[in-house]
Amino acid sequence: MKTMDEKTLMTLAEEFPETSREAWMSALETVLKGASFDKVLTRQTYEGLKLQPIYTGDDAPAGRTAPTPCGDRTETGWDVRQMQAHGDPVEVAKTVKQDLERGATSVLLRVDRPGVEGVVIGSVDDLDKALAGIHLNMAPVALDAGAYAPAASAMLEELWTRRGCDASEVSGSFRIDPLGTLAREGWLPKAAEDALMEMADISKRCAANYTKVRSVAVDTAPYYEAGANEVQDLAFAMATGIAYLRALTAAGLDVAGAAKQVEFTFALGVDVFQGIAKLRAARRLWARVLEASGADAVEAPMSLHVVTAERAIAGRDVWVNMLRATVSTFAAGVGGADSLTVLPYDHAVGLPDGFARRIARNTQIILMEESGLHRVTDPAGGSWYVETLSEEYAVRAWDILQSIEADGGMVAALTSGRVASMVADGWAERERNLARRKDEVTGVSTFPNLSEETAVGVVCDRDALRAALGQGALPDRAKAGVEMAPLARHTLGEGFEALRAASDAALEKSGARPRIFQVNLGTPADYTARGTFAQNYFAAGGIESVPAETGDGDLTAAFEKSGCRFAVLCSSDKIYDEAVVETAAALKKIGAERILLAGRPGDNEDAWRAAGIDGFIYVGDQTLSTLRDLAAGLGVIEQ
Repeated sequence: MKTMDEKTLMTLAEEFPETSREAWMSALETVLKGASFDKVLTRQTYEGLKLQPIYTGDDAPAGRTAPTPCGDRTETGWDVRQMQAHGDPVEVAKTVKQDLERGATSVLLRVDRPGVEGVVIGSVDDLDKALAGIHLNMAPVALDAGAYAPAASAMLEELWTRRGCDASEVSGSFRIDPLGTLAREGWLPKAAEDALMEMADISKRCAANYTKVRSVAVDTAPYYEAGANEVQDLAFAMATGIAYLRALTAAGLDVAGAAKQVEFTFALGVDVFQGIAKLRAARRLWARVLEASGADAVEAPMSLHVVTAERAIAGRDVWVNMLRATVSTFAAGVGGADSLTVLPYDHAVGLPDGFARRIARNTQIILMEESGLHRVTDPAGGSWYVETLSEEYAVRAWDILQSIEADGGMVAALTSGRVASMVADGWAERERNLARRKDEVTGVSTFPNLSEETAVGVVCDRDALRAALGQGALPDRAKAGVEMAPLARHTLGEGFEALRAASDAALEKSGARPRIFQVNLGTPADYTARGTFAQNYFAAGGIESVPAETGDGDLTAAFEKSGCRFAVLCSSDKIYDEAVVETAAALKKIGAERILLAGRPGDNEDAWRAAGIDGFIYVGDQTLSTLRDLAAGLGVIEQ
């Protein structure tokens, strides 16, 4: 074995013969045996990119690297920013203290407001209760207050003063985001232009008094939840950032000073490489915006906050959300996030308990302290695939950005309905793939567990808290300065989860779920594959399969005992050829209102339909539509 010394350089591949893309492609043609290269090995993304099975140095853009994160993460890691949304300020103070003692490094307070449940805060006294016992000169505080952000930030400033905090030591983010608020909540207390001016005035004061506080947020989560793809998300972020730079510089800040007031927030889904590329592209795009504005991106590096995407969090089999959060956290860490909020695994079913918050924290802590994910700056740099994807995202987002700017900027794009139309089109395409289970949601559309114990969140009587604490000086929703229809909010499993909820309601009302009689024809070797497929298929819609094997006795008695109205046949193609016609006729005779068959019918479709088969289930079919039709036929949902 060779050893390394100053005169010897070991090449890991030196014992293997050199090859080329052409040789690889030639060998691949033999393996594919005439099958389509594009169909088998490439993948089309929602951004219109065709992902290749292999990338080489010829693919990667020359001389491209992502700008480095804001500050030095290699020693301390990213900021573990834990969100607090319990309605009671007193309870929030307890969880904030616990989270900070056990690994969180900052606090994110989601303020209760119309359409968004959070901490009920009507005055600085309420905020004081929510942060009781917290050393505000040590613990950064970020706000998620939507239309209430200017008022909430004023309360935080007053609390800092009340507690005698040194203005040069306090840190955090006011997260004032008028356009993001308008997109998510559909209103602002003032006209959009006035809201931008108010934001700019607060930013100017913040820059003068609080050197460690950012006042402005560019949060693209509303667009992402509405269906935006990664490129659209980047374009909306840059267009919003430009609108805010204009407002802040008009108020007297220089471009670099204005940029230092802005914190970007991106939601990341569960595609690791796309998440990494998105964050790398975001830094590259923002650096270009600043360069075009006459500022140095090194002097005012992008502050990048990441949150695990709400649209990816399932309300069923919630334990799987831990895995989804881990994937998103890994992508955020590799992509260069400066701070990260991991939503608890039970986020979709209510407020998290201590265990859920602990898992959210520890997901990040393990990846930093045990995996050392933060110790390398831009670890994906140099990967031909990631470099290519980052460049493609940046180029395509820049094109959309230019189009938005040419049409009047982000305010115009948002209020005219252009943004809503773009994300709706994106969601429609994604929804079609989710409905066909081309895009799978584990535990929801695939591998569902009908007998799972439904997760229940922590109980909080918000109405009582709102009545007791009041709204104080917060703006009145009834006196909105500007209104529009808020962007829709989607989750990837929403179609299937709605059917599961209807099934649960039927179970609670009648003591039984909707059922389908599953006829397993032949031996276990014949029916197991399609029988298992059918059980999972129907369970995704909340329909319980009642299996019956033809060898177990009288089919008529088994069907009558099941109490089912619908039936499905499961077996191999060989058994189907022998038994479908006879079995379908028998089932119709004993009262089966609808009979399905597991598998593609091929050339037998006409004959089998004539025998009584009403439909077919198979991989790639219109699964959600079929399940909705069955649920309606069984009286679980309305047609």
